[in-house]
Amino acid sequence: MTSANKDKESLQMIDMNGQFPEVFPTAGNIKSLGWEELQEKYIIAMERHCKDEEQVKIQTSDLLEVFVAWSHTSVARDETRALKRFKTQMQHVQISEESLEKKRKHYADVVKAFESALALLNNSRSGH
Repeated sequence: MTSANKDKESLQMIDMNGQFPEVFPTAGNIKSLGWEELQEKYIIAMERHCKDEEQVKIQTSDLLEVFVAWSHTSVARDETRALKRFKTQMQHVQISEESLEKKRKHYADVVKAFESALALLNNSRSGH
């Protein structure tokens, strides 16, 4: 068994355990590797990076789902708060309008009372 096959076999065992060792040769030992060994290490490294990239994609997708759920929740909460605020404002306007109408009626009644009092005074003066 060549050293490249041993390296690949040990890497595959470690990969099955979920660990990813460094497989790129260093500048010091690259001269001792043959072309086939270098290709195997490159292929193994690319497989590792593909797996890492897939994990990043999965994590990004999971985070995106969380963000979407959060944004929908905050939008729903904001809509609920806006609706409550609108109802409160409508209630305030209705109460203000009712109060204004009561004041208008009261002032109209006061004016009628003054008109009646003035009419009585005029009648009592003209009756003398």
